[in-house]
Amino acid sequence: MSTLDTQLGTVRGWITQLRLGNANPAPIVLPANRQSLDIGPGETLEIAHAGDSDYQRLVSLVEQVFDPGASLIPVMTGPSNALCSISASSSYNEARAAWYAADGQAGSHWSSGAGKTTGWWRCCFTTPVTAMGYAITSSSPYGDSGPKDWTLRGSNDGVNWIVLDSGTGVAWVDGQRRQFSLAQPASFTWWEINITAGARPDYAAPLALAEVQLYAPATQRILVPAATDYQIEYLADRTRIKRLAAERRQLMATVRL
Repeated sequence: MSTLDTQLGTVRGWITQLRLGNANPAPIVLPANRQSLDIGPGETLEIAHAGDSDYQRLVSLVEQVFDPGASLIPVMTGPSNALCSISASSSYNEARAAWYAADGQAGSHWSSGAGKTTGWWRCCFTTPVTAMGYAITSSSPYGDSGPKDWTLRGSNDGVNWIVLDSGTGVAWVDGQRRQFSLAQPASFTWWEINITAGARPDYAAPLALAEVQLYAPATQRILVPAATDYQIEYLADRTRIKRLAAERRQLMATVRL
């Protein structure tokens, strides 16, 4: 049972279908008591239910909203502090040391050693931390020295590593920030971006990272949708719920049968 199920309680038996421009979809019988769907502008959730004179009051909606998790890597003023230490396989010079990729300043960055076209950047915490995502910001200038191919890896001893995410053939521009999500939360002491290829091997310092951020799992909130966000149409045997607001949301719809 999910956290959302626990908070809302369990409701028995229902049938739902999502219509995305298909006028005659076949109903799908779902094993769960409720359904959460990522619904965007113009999309319609259609709930088919048993004939019941009171069915209109038995359909309820909530929205599942996720707030970004806290940043786990603190703003660094040197290679180490009480929470963690930053290192890299090589550095171009002291002004391009590994910790500059976690100093909170977009104008500074870590660069690999001269001619080093592969390498790793690591953050080692004093105790294991749980993360759900990470972000990389390319340097400015020389943004195209961002990693082309890489893996995000985790370890609890600095020896045995587990691959958590990867990027392949990625191109960067100056100061570009990209955020990535993990398939599921992971907990490790050592976190590493292992770069296996860069886009500009001809640069004196072929690899560069302006900022690296690691994020704790997002926190969940539950909201009752505003009337202006959805258009609800009650028919004889079903309820149609159309998303009006511009942004996508996780909509949880429930009907009692």
